Amino acid sequence: MFSLKFVRSRKALKSLPIGFQLSVLVAIIFVIVLVIVYTNYLKAAEVVEKKNSEYHTEMIAQINQTIASNTDAVKRILLSIAYNPIIVQTYLNEKDPVKKYTQYTQLMSYMADMRNMKDGILDIALIGGDGTTFILNGDVNNLTPFMDEIPKNQFFNFTGVQRLRINTIDREVFIVGSPIYSTIDFDNDKRYGVIMIVLDAKVMLGSPPSMDKMGGSKLYALDRNGNVFYSNDQGVKTGTSYAQISSADSDSSFYIQRGEIPDIGGELVFKLPKSELLRGLEDIRKQSLLILFVSLMVLSIPFLLVVNNILRPLKKLMRFMNDFKLGHLRNLNNRISLQGYAEISSMASDFNRMLDEIDTLTRQLLDSNTKLYRAELLKKQSELAFLQSQINPHFLYNTLESIKGLAVEEGSDKIFHMVKALAFVFRYSIKGTDIVTLLEELTLVKSYIHIQQIRFGDRFRVTYRVPDALLSCKVPKMILQPLVENAIFYGIEPRTGNGLLEIVVERSGDTLVLSVADNGVGIEEEQLRALQAKLSVIQNMTDDERTNIGLVNVNNRIKLNYGEAFGIMITSKCDTGTMAAIRLPIRRGDDV
Repeated sequence: MFSLKFVRSRKALKSLPIGFQLSVLVAIIFVIVLVIVYTNYLKAAEVVEKKNSEYHTEMIAQINQTIASNTDAVKRILLSIAYNPIIVQTYLNEKDPVKKYTQYTQLMSYMADMRNMKDGILDIALIGGDGTTFILNGDVNNLTPFMDEIPKNQFFNFTGVQRLRINTIDREVFIVGSPIYSTIDFDNDKRYGVIMIVLDAKVMLGSPPSMDKMGGSKLYALDRNGNVFYSNDQGVKTGTSYAQISSADSDSSFYIQRGEIPDIGGELVFKLPKSELLRGLEDIRKQSLLILFVSLMVLSIPFLLVVNNILRPLKKLMRFMNDFKLGHLRNLNNRISLQGYAEISSMASDFNRMLDEIDTLTRQLLDSNTKLYRAELLKKQSELAFLQSQINPHFLYNTLESIKGLAVEEGSDKIFHMVKALAFVFRYSIKGTDIVTLLEELTLVKSYIHIQQIRFGDRFRVTYRVPDALLSCKVPKMILQPLVENAIFYGIEPRTGNGLLEIVVERSGDTLVLSVADNGVGIEEEQLRALQAKLSVIQNMTDDERTNIGLVNVNNRIKLNYGEAFGIMITSKCDTGTMAAIRLPIRRGDDV
């Protein structure tokens, strides 16, 4: 019986006019979309409120961390002063007026130094139990009323925010007090006096975020009495009671987040207008409803005649997109062809172009990632090789051998200068910055050459041609020393007779050229070609390729920093010498 009714209802539905069926369909779609829009709005509002609460909770934790850091610094200063046995406690216990006057000068200097240890400390005062008083700047009588607020069994006490005149200026301050007990007689609970620090209330929060950074939230930092000592609300003055602010605004129209400030017994309050928090969501909801009504109007237009030219191509496109989305490899290079209205054909063409662009961008991304990975790898290798080769073990060994020989044969003068030069090389090589002036680099080279000349005696001499105007140019650190080292050990040392080393710095347009030339044994033609090819591009340096590591390292660093157009060029002839030239862009001061 039921199945018979269902069949009749289905037949009756089919017999209805197509316009009515489409209207029902549009109505159902409208209701569903309306429910979705409203549900999404409620969910989004819930998420926004939750995120806002989490954000304010995090802000409270960060601000409390800043306040704790500032209060801890003040507490340390309080303890340092209160329990200083040489200056403070001696001054409080001294009965002789003459000695007390002498100690007063020392106490004044000490207190000034302690005040400068923390930004925001405006004044420091001592009040002894016998009536002795001391203060740096203000009137100690202004602080006397706060003595009773300092508990005997508590090391530190922060008062509420107070308004005091400091150096003729009225300021909002916290008064931090601590009792002073003997550092010798711990069993005696007699209080010698109290120490009080006047702290600017503005420094308690450091540099709190502005309203713009907090999305329009208003921050109120309250002391133990509920008075504001900081707020980003320009209409609220320091010292205002928060109860007045709360009574002026309706709290029901705000999202309010509270958090304690344990160190001073205060409280942090964040207030954000609900209209401000949900303003973006309201715009989205209105826009969604507008789109929904427009869509309803469009869908209400009879589209029976165009269904055949739209629905089938769209189904074909959807099947193609689903296959593509599933990532079947056989479909990744396929393209779709749709027959129908011009819009359908245009959409197919645009979709195919999009697939082509995705394919192109994917290849470009892979190529870029490969290049970036290779460049980063080369950079790390260059940095490691640079650190490993800053001080050549061969150089250290020969230097130490020379020092030992000089210690026996020639006395201490040359040893002093040689060790001095070696110390400079060590200190320079571990210097933190990677960019130095040409003058600093040349100073290192001269120290290095001085050591080698002590070792080789009169085997070689050095000439320099460096214009003074170029000494301020910025260059990478440790780029000349490897060239000089190669020239000495592979050019001059194997040579019989006296050697000559020339160091020349020139400017060619916007390019700085640093060259190191020797009249040594030179490089064989085949070996020179291999070295020039290695220096023409950035090289990967493996553990098995350690020949000319200094030159390759310097060349890699220059090319990675300045580009492929710069680097090292080598020219050489057997038995006549070798020249290595470094090309760098001109850099001075802030241009680096």
